[in-house]
Amino acid sequence: MNHVRPSHFSTPAVVFTGALALSGVITAPVAQASPLDGIRAAVNAARSGSPCGPLNYNFDLEGEAQHRVGNRLPGVPPAGQYKGRVYQGHASADPTSRATEILVNEMRPQITNCSYQDFGVGMARDDGEEMSFVSIALGEPPAAAPVPVPEPAGRPIKCTGGPTIPAGQTCPPKPPPAEMAPTNAVTLDIRREGLRAKVTVGNTSNLRAQCTYNAKEVNGLGIPVSRNFEVNPKGTTPLEFAAPLPGQTYTVVVACGADFNGKNVEIGRVQQDFSSF
Repeated sequence: MNHVRPSHFSTPAVVFTGALALSGVITAPVAQASPLDGIRAAVNAARSGSPCGPLNYNFDLEGEAQHRVGNRLPGVPPAGQYKGRVYQGHASADPTSRATEILVNEMRPQITNCSYQDFGVGMARDDGEEMSFVSIALGEPPAAAPVPVPEPAGRPIKCTGGPTIPAGQTCPPKPPPAEMAPTNAVTLDIRREGLRAKVTVGNTSNLRAQCTYNAKEVNGLGIPVSRNFEVNPKGTTPLEFAAPLPGQTYTVVVACGADFNGKNVEIGRVQQDFSSF
C-alpha cells in the first residue's frame, strides 16, 4: 500500500471527484453517488467516538484536500481560502475504502481533537495504476474578536484630574488657569513747567500699589530725591519736584509693589532721565 501524494497523472486514466466539466457545462455530482461521501462518513464516524461535537463540512477545506491529491478541475473549490489553522493528511491504496481506512486511522488523534471544528475531503482515482488517492483537511477556526464589555450601570465616574462622582452626574468644570501677577503695570510721565517738574505715576493693574520715587543726579551735582506714595487701582498719582538746575541730569526710577494672593510682589518698575534742558 502506497502512502504518498501523487505528483502527476495521465489524463485519460484519472478520474477526479468533485464537479465535472462536460461540453463546457459544469454540473455538481449527485450527492449520494459522490465518492467523497464514503470519506466524509468515515471521518464523522471517527469523530463520534470523541467527546467533541460533530465536525462541520467546509468547502474551503475541501479545496485544500482536493489540491493535495492534484484535483484542480473547474468547479473544484480553490485552495488557500480557509482563514483558520489547517492540518492535512493523505494516503493511497486500492480500493478507495482501504485508502480511507488507512488515512482515518492515521489522523484519528487529530480528528478527535476538539480544537478542530471543520473538515473537508478530496479523492482522485488512477485507474491505470488501480490506485485511489484520498486526502482529509481539518480546520481550527480563527479566534473570534473579543466583545467589548459595557460599563456596568451605576458605576462611579472618575473625572479627569478631579474627583470620582456617582453615575449620572456631570464632572465639575475645570478651574480657570491660575491668574498671574502683573509685572508691567507702572507708567511714568515727567514734564517741566517753569522751575517745577510735574511727575505723574500710573497704575494699570487692579491692585492698590505702594510705590517709591528715587531720583539721582548722574554727575553727583545735585541732591538725591526720594519719596514713598500710593497709586489706586487703574489710577494715577501726581508728584511735584524742583526742576533740575542747568547742567544737571537726574535718573528717575519708580518701582511699585502690591499685595497679590497674600504676597507682596513688584508689579512694575520704570526709569527715565530728566535734564534741565
